[in-house]
Amino acid sequence: MQVTVSGRAREQERRRAASIAELPYFALRERGDVDWDQAVLQVSRTGLRLKTPGREYHWHPGLLHTRVEAGWTHPLVRAMALAPGDHVLDCTLGLGTDASFLAWLTGVPVTAVELQPALALMANEGLRDAGHAVRVVNADSRTFLASLPDRCFDIVWGDPMFPTGAAVTHSLDLVRHIGCHEPLGLAWLQQARRVARKRVVVRDIANGTLLESMFPDEILHTMRQRPRYGIWFGSDEETCR
Repeated sequence: MQVTVSGRAREQERRRAASIAELPYFALRERGDVDWDQAVLQVSRTGLRLKTPGREYHWHPGLLHTRVEAGWTHPLVRAMALAPGDHVLDCTLGLGTDASFLAWLTGVPVTAVELQPALALMANEGLRDAGHAVRVVNADSRTFLASLPDRCFDIVWGDPMFPTGAAVTHSLDLVRHIGCHEPLGLAWLQQARRVARKRVVVRDIANGTLLESMFPDEILHTMRQRPRYGIWFGSDEETCR
């Protein structure tokens, strides 16, 4: 992806752009050399911006406020059987809304994986500047899971991109535009179950078919037309059952 600076950029923005261009998948461009018909990551005084033809995106907390209002009653929390002190691995960071919410509830920083480099950079900067306790890892979650020891997280969480045509909020436009659309599969699930002590949880749309293809131990249904949650019990909960 192209990386450039805003007009009248200061030296510190130029240094930041140059440092990003040293990462894989990025290439530094002077503003006059940018192909504005393609996606461009721009370093400005107010942070990172993703520019596409006709649109400009910046990081924002999404619907974090609605999750905070629901608190411990949120369906995601119930699906996870979340408890204070739980260590959560979020395999689908996106904007970091879920990761921020879970870190706020548990009091423990959440490790969150994002495959798309530009989205990982934007989320990392936004989350850090907003004071959210999220550790961002730019990686394929399957590769990252495979690198982890057994039972090193309490909960592994996956929220794959909803299929084209499914209702999504305006706040997810950025994730929809540059995020990974590949569904989670059984290979991912096998690694996730190895890593999770308590539970693996995956979100699906109300009328989706993802969960049935992954054979969950339990499905938590919420209100009509609301997401549902597939639950796989980890070794700790299997022992208790």
